[in-house]
Amino acid sequence: MTGTVIDALLDSARRTPDRLAFRVIERDEREYALTCADTAHLIGETATGLRRQGLAEGDHVILVLPTSRDFLALYLGCLYAGVVPLVAAEPTGGGTGRWTANLRALAEQARAGHIVTSPELTGPLASALPVPVSTPDALRGTYAPPDRPRARPDTLAHLQATSGSTGVPKLAMVRHQNITANVGAIAEAIHARPDDSLVSWLPLFHDMGLIGISYALHARIPMILADPVNFLRNPMSWLRWIDRHGGTLSPAPSSAFHICARVARRRPPGPLDLSSWRVALCGAEAVHEHTMREFQDTFGPFGLPETTLLPVYGLAEATLAATISDVERPYAVDRVDAEAVSAKGYAEPRAADDPRSVGMMCVGPVLPGHRLRVVDEDGGALPERAVGEIEVAGPSVIDGYLPGPGGELTTSDGFLRTGDLGYLLDGEVYVTGRRKDLVIISGRNYIPDQLERFVEAVIGSPRTPAVVAVGVQDPDLLTEQLHLLLDERLAEAGDREKAADRVRRALAEAFGITGVALHWIPRARLPRTTSGKIQRHLCRKLIETQAS
Repeated sequence: MTGTVIDALLDSARRTPDRLAFRVIERDEREYALTCADTAHLIGETATGLRRQGLAEGDHVILVLPTSRDFLALYLGCLYAGVVPLVAAEPTGGGTGRWTANLRALAEQARAGHIVTSPELTGPLASALPVPVSTPDALRGTYAPPDRPRARPDTLAHLQATSGSTGVPKLAMVRHQNITANVGAIAEAIHARPDDSLVSWLPLFHDMGLIGISYALHARIPMILADPVNFLRNPMSWLRWIDRHGGTLSPAPSSAFHICARVARRRPPGPLDLSSWRVALCGAEAVHEHTMREFQDTFGPFGLPETTLLPVYGLAEATLAATISDVERPYAVDRVDAEAVSAKGYAEPRAADDPRSVGMMCVGPVLPGHRLRVVDEDGGALPERAVGEIEVAGPSVIDGYLPGPGGELTTSDGFLRTGDLGYLLDGEVYVTGRRKDLVIISGRNYIPDQLERFVEAVIGSPRTPAVVAVGVQDPDLLTEQLHLLLDERLAEAGDREKAADRVRRALAEAFGITGVALHWIPRARLPRTTSGKIQRHLCRKLIETQAS
């Protein structure tokens, strides 16, 4: 596939200048329509502003902005000019001290020469960071008609933080050719139509949100782009945008579907027409059969087609998507023996009414033009229903991380080691878990070791390891809840509640994590290997046993 999404945008601006490119619903809920010509104009202004600030092709910048016209201008302007953006999350708590420290570390790892953020953050960041900090207005120059973009298929488009946390993650180097390959394959997999329209409120620091912009430009369809704060204020606004604008495509994490179904049960939505919605990619975290059934049952009466909900699997190292369910059929579930999956590494089929059975969600076949296999620990291909590590190859797979934490990304024959476990059945993938013990909360990944060291610092622990962090599935929210096992020697019994409050406030400020459960236990009860390493899977089982 040739060209870039910037080439597609500029071509659209020439051929169909008045066609709607974006309808931006900003944080104040005001809507702004941008045609293809308007969007190209924004690029022309930003390119001039970048040059005026001394930012040139190959330089790295960090964007810390809400979903807005300013964001589109900066992100797309950077792509056009060959400047490499990294989108970072805004602060989520009341204080910004730890968030600023994390941003400083991220800027150092990303080798960022500039940070662009909103006016209210510019002052505090300018005095705390060693790199220039500007507002979008400072990077808005005199319009110059875009000519030949610096973006080329083999050059870096953007950096994507793979962990999704506010700490220092690995930074995937995503090239323009990766993006065009991925969005092109997605379009083929979902049977893209010229009259499609994309509705998204997803955070733009997350690849599922950011790549949506490229999909819309590549497919030359309008995108209704809303700030995620609007969804958080009123989850049903998402479905009303689909209704109002006739949206046909709209992705989200599994927990968002559950939240909407729960809200609708408590407060009936009234008039709502979801009959236009034909593709709802559901990913970013484990997809649950109950969530899919609950959402379909709740919104089927409002016109939601039975084939709309499509569980998917993806990761930043594959740009975004790796597999997508079949758009011609309802989502599929494989009923298997739960014990066999965990103990034998084999998905032994069971009847749906068998009490030993558990439902495994099908996430579909690998994207067109890509390859996928499931392998054992020695890299040998496994037969159907045998659980092993999922590996992916193809033009969407990145060629590395920005130098920093990481390791070998691909095998000698070019397959990406995903670290995720699953099995194949009739050419389709079923994800069973992950090799690494990430905690996934509402689609965001958190590194346990990072959380543990952070909490130990907050408490002022004289010893380490004294805290163990694990994610445990919340049966109500259907996403993971962070549980902390703390050595009871960290605080006297009478002081533990105050210590717990301090930890919760600090986690909310630094990571945006709320609803944390703390368990004070004797050190001897922490499950360890014979070499003294913490066994996280047994820690999780310990918590689940206490809750049952």
